[in-house]
Amino acid sequence: MGILENQLETWSRQGATTSASDLYQRIKDALENDQTLKGRSFEIFLQGSYRNSTNIRGDSDVDVVVMLTDTYMPEYGALDEYNKNILKSKANPATYKLRDFRTDVLHIIEREFSSHKVEEGGKSIKIPRTGNNIPADIVPCLKYRYYLPPKTLLSKPTYIEGLWIWDVKRKQSAISYPKKSYENGVTKQGRTSNWYKPTVRMLKNARGWLEDNNFIKQGLASSHSLECLAYNVPDYCFGNSYGETFSKTLQWLQRADLSNFVSQNGFQRLFQSGRWTEEDAHVFIGALNFMSDQWKK
Repeated sequence: MGILENQLETWSRQGATTSASDLYQRIKDALENDQTLKGRSFEIFLQGSYRNSTNIRGDSDVDVVVMLTDTYMPEYGALDEYNKNILKSKANPATYKLRDFRTDVLHIIEREFSSHKVEEGGKSIKIPRTGNNIPADIVPCLKYRYYLPPKTLLSKPTYIEGLWIWDVKRKQSAISYPKKSYENGVTKQGRTSNWYKPTVRMLKNARGWLEDNNFIKQGLASSHSLECLAYNVPDYCFGNSYGETFSKTLQWLQRADLSNFVSQNGFQRLFQSGRWTEEDAHVFIGALNFMSDQWKK
């Protein structure tokens, strides 16, 4: 019989944001006003569900990016030797490095949240949940530039800006493009007459129901994965009602060739990192279909 319209409408609603906004502002003020970072150039911004307005009731962790912009991490792999050498010749080695920046950010957060047990994760500095605040992950990182070949013989290389993160526990880097993902999400929301983000929230709540009822394992599909899944659904599937949108989205996903899916940043393949696989996505889509068929039977 399908999932009831009022259930889907409830699932589509955005969760509370006040606590997240207050915590973000406190972190931002602490970093910008501490003398340790005076004279350093850096940006602070939200990423993830709170930034993208796809948070649901029960979402908690606030993801805060602290990006050092005094220096950047370049990727020249797409360039020919001529353009690569030109860019390298203009670059100066950094004297204040990411490890220094991370240490300074850690000490500032420890001072600001002295009554909390602030911990270091691999990629982030973690403020745990207390009676006074929700948890937060603070991600110190470098600006990342992925250089693209010049479009003409007379033009210069352009680049896509992202984040370069060093995992101190795994001793490996990670790259993401939250600004581009955010921009594409806003554009998709506009093209679908504001149905895209409510659909992401429906999928996230459906995932919670499937996990709670043991139809899928915990952690099978991250919130980012579900945003990317919905991002690939054609715009014509969104609109008119929650039931119609959910049904059209699910039907299209069941027929789709997942190998061509991209991340919400628009250019990375969704499954290329290996953190989420096509098999995982098929399991999730199959579970959604079973849930929809069996709802209230």
